[in-house]
Amino acid sequence: MKLISKSSSGLDCIDVDDFLLSRLMGEVMEQLYCIQDEECVDTRRNITDEKKLIDRYVMQFSGVSKKMEVWASQRRMLLRKIEKAINDWHKIKLYTSKSKIVFSTIDIIGTTSSIILEQLQIGMASNIRYLGAAFGCLSFICSLFEISKTSFVMEDILKDLRNDSELLFETQKLLLKLCDFDKSIQNLFPHGIDIRVVKRIQQKGIMKRQGKKNDSQKLVDKLTTSDVASQVYLAILVTNVKADSSLKNDDEFLTKTKMFSKSSLAELWWNRVKYQGLLPSVQKSRSLSELNAMSRIESMPIRTFPLLSSPMWHLKGMPTAGSVVLNSLVVFDAYCELTQGSKTREADVLKDLKYLLETEYKNIEEAYQKLSPDSD
Repeated sequence: MKLISKSSSGLDCIDVDDFLLSRLMGEVMEQLYCIQDEECVDTRRNITDEKKLIDRYVMQFSGVSKKMEVWASQRRMLLRKIEKAINDWHKIKLYTSKSKIVFSTIDIIGTTSSIILEQLQIGMASNIRYLGAAFGCLSFICSLFEISKTSFVMEDILKDLRNDSELLFETQKLLLKLCDFDKSIQNLFPHGIDIRVVKRIQQKGIMKRQGKKNDSQKLVDKLTTSDVASQVYLAILVTNVKADSSLKNDDEFLTKTKMFSKSSLAELWWNRVKYQGLLPSVQKSRSLSELNAMSRIESMPIRTFPLLSSPMWHLKGMPTAGSVVLNSLVVFDAYCELTQGSKTREADVLKDLKYLLETEYKNIEEAYQKLSPDSD
């Protein structure tokens, strides 16, 4: 095969790279499995070297496994806590809404009655007004309990989320520290293995979505149906032939490349390159911002108006009538909460967060299994 000369820009030239990958891919499937047993030079030595590299990776990966187990336990506990918070929040909303309707209604009746009795100049008007005010305060206490409980629960979940993120970050750092394994793999070949070529092959679906045709589309189709061994072999071949075209006819290099490509070591390295960047896979910034906002007692909501109106309960005229309006708004707000059931802002945020965390947990567990030396 005649190779096309290429500038020193390397993989920055996408069309030339795709052409080279496509042309070499045409020979990979034929060459890779044509190797005969008698061609396996230094087989015992290669197997020994491979075992040493795998054993070293297993030893280093054990630290990642321990940290991953701690993180997985923390994540499962966090998911259970969020599920419990959702269920508890539904009950709290139910009880506090009913209580606010009852207490604020009594306050409205008491305040209205006191106004009427005052007009009739009946002495017990003042006592009825203060009795209604007492029930209004109970309505406020229910609101205060609801807000405080929300703040406490959200802050507790935020604390666990921070611990969860720290554990995941530490796990990722340990995984990235396994650079000795990558260097050892690179040193097996004259010009190593270009990670950009590897990513180009692994991200074959991107080219397909972009609708590229001709050689690039043929390459996508071939890569889609090829196995890991063929893809590893192609990555090594492209990297080294680009640097030194004579290696394409070097039997020792080709034999060594074929043997490595079909080994468990090659699959382990390939999965590491493919999956190690997938651990932090879900963006939680929006949910975290909403949780952080709800963990603080913000501006006074409508349900706290009974407290604001309490200084006016001993006055006459419009201020007292104003407290009736405010308490009516509280009753209406509580009634709306009852009709909505569990569909509240707090519950929706927790449900969204739970879904994100479950999705992230599943993706990370899958990536971890691919990275593990014990994976099939």
